[in-house]
Amino acid sequence: MRVTLVSWSSPEGADPRRLVVLAAKVSQGKLSQETLQHYLRDYPEEHVRGWMLESAKFPSVLEHISFTFLIEGISRVTSHQLVRHRIASYTQESQRYAEAEKEYVVPESVDSRGFGERFRRVIEEAFRLYEEMASAGVPLEDARYVLPQAVTTRILMTVNLRELLHIACLRLAVKAQWEIRELVERMLEEASRAVPEVYDLLKALCAEKTGA
Repeated sequence: MRVTLVSWSSPEGADPRRLVVLAAKVSQGKLSQETLQHYLRDYPEEHVRGWMLESAKFPSVLEHISFTFLIEGISRVTSHQLVRHRIASYTQESQRYAEAEKEYVVPESVDSRGFGERFRRVIEEAFRLYEEMASAGVPLEDARYVLPQAVTTRILMTVNLRELLHIACLRLAVKAQWEIRELVERMLEEASRAVPEVYDLLKALCAEKTGA
């Protein structure tokens, strides 16, 4: 599994967190007292962090920061779970036009319970049939029907910070499946490069949802 933060909101190259400050100041009617550039460039850094932490109380301002991730090497099982989160944009590698690569995910539980060899044998046979059908002229969009859900995929995903934190609250729960938990952990790790307060916000917002 590979997760790369491709881009994030950056107002004129400024710290993306200043969008949250700007949103808060617009809400308060403060923009008539200071210039736009003041909040994007000159507003003290310690106040920026303070507003980021305070934003957990009115999280709509977090929607102004968005991230684009390139996600590679996850199974179709996990991609099906991911795209159920509808407040995000997705572009997924097509199995209609691109030949499937022979890469797949083997859950640890399959190996630990002694099914690893059989699991891999079945998938390898599925790929052999897939390749044979494609070579014989069966369209890729039809040959793909034989492929298992363990086959890996790539997705370009764009999501705002508020929704990313909402996804994390759900998918980091103990009842979530292991692969999507790992995916979301890596997305947060990447997002924290641009917004260091991600984990503080996650703790505050998840506690609010659970009542903890």
